[in-house]
Amino acid sequence: MSIVGRVGIGVRDALTGTLRGTGQVTEAALDAVRDATVNALKSARSIGGEAGSLAQDAIVGALQATGRIGGEAGSLIRDSVIGVIEGTGQVATATTTMLHDVVVGAIRGSSDAGAELGTAAQHAVEGALRGGASVGLAAEESVVQVTRGAIEGTREIGGAFTTAAQGTVSGVVIAVATAGGDVVTAARDTSRQLIRSAAETGEDLAQVAVAAVRGSIDAAKNVGVDAEQAASAVATGAIEAAYDISDAAGDAVRNAATGTIQGVRVVVRPDLANPNRETTSS
Repeated sequence: MSIVGRVGIGVRDALTGTLRGTGQVTEAALDAVRDATVNALKSARSIGGEAGSLAQDAIVGALQATGRIGGEAGSLIRDSVIGVIEGTGQVATATTTMLHDVVVGAIRGSSDAGAELGTAAQHAVEGALRGGASVGLAAEESVVQVTRGAIEGTREIGGAFTTAAQGTVSGVVIAVATAGGDVVTAARDTSRQLIRSAAETGEDLAQVAVAAVRGSIDAAKNVGVDAEQAASAVATGAIEAAYDISDAAGDAVRNAATGTIQGVRVVVRPDLANPNRETTSS
């Protein structure tokens, strides 16, 4: 079980009695997560603390409580994340940095909800973007911050970067599509961030790019958006980020992430590419 501080303990203990016997995180239970977060944060403000770190502690406590009642792990994580973000937004000024911190906490506490990394990343990211939108945060910066949060959380628990990349892109596509946002731009920006971060720790960039493309295809089909557009946006962003690292990296990512993947034709999109760099369709 993940270690929690004062806020996390307060949220966990408040929720345990409320949720016991429900068998799932219902709408009423989501309200309970929000209310428990508000109460715990109001108490904690007297001892100081930054909203993001307190919210991070709150999500770990919430997942410990919700994990005890069973139910589908992905939904538990997504709805708990939304509840914590909305609750935090009632007590403190909501920021996109807070979304980053909550995603880190959700992945850190995902085992308490019985979730594997891919599921945790997808639903933590989806929940954070939905929660962020509900408290008025800008979508573009939110996408960047939740992606960074998924990466940091994955590193903390020693998880596979490719698994997290696939789940992260899926979560972004689902959340943005559900909100009627610009899926193509969000998918491109997410893959750029993933490749940049993967390079920092010596990950295989080609494998990360392919995992990200697969995540976009799965999610696009799930929410009824154009899978070829989403996948091509992911590939374009990944290729550009890789070429910023080196020509060899760019070539490797281009070769791996374009062509036909999971039955979908994936190409470099000239309309998304850096105008100072030559691109060709595959």
